[in-house]
Order: sequence, then C-alpha cells, then structure tokens
Amino acid sequence: MFYLDPLGLITTLYKVLILLAGLVIAGLIYFRTPQGKRLSTFIKETKIELRKVVWPTRDETVKTTGMIMVAVIIVAIFLWIVDSFFSWMVQLLTN
Repeated sequence: MFYLDPLGLITTLYKVLILLAGLVIAGLIYFRTPQGKRLSTFIKETKIELRKVVWPTRDETVKTTGMIMVAVIIVAIFLWIVDSFFSWMVQLLTN
C-alpha cells in the first residue's frame, strides 16, 4: 500500500493531499483577485442565462433531426452527380 521511500520522505498519499490542498488554496487566492471576481461573476450570470433557455421538446428534436438528415442526403446526391460529371469531363479530355 503506502510506504516510506528509502530516504524517509513523505508517502505518496501525503504528496497527493498536499498537492490538492495547494490547489484549493491557490483557487481561493485566485478568486480574491479582480480577474477571479470577474470569472465568478461570469459563471453566476451564465447559470442565470441557462435557466432562461427554452429547450425543444422531444417531438421538435426528432422532426428537426429528420429534416437535417434529408437535407444531408440531398446535398450528398447533388455532390455525387457533380463529381461524376467532372470525372466524366476529365476522362473525356484526357483520352
């Protein structure tokens, strides 16, 4: 499990705990700075805006997805036709 290394230094567990404590302290110090306060305000305002979002219903999502799939298929067929035409033209010119 956890052990002291040959030099008698701190174990891996203590190293991880010290690192985590340092990160927490650094975060607390950061949120006291003007830039950290701006970030905190931004996060709070983002949460407020997310509450205002009107999410589509399942039926709307299914219909929109279907329309997009049809549009993609139509564009793919069109591009296939255009590509075939240009391939035919290049073969005609090179032979």
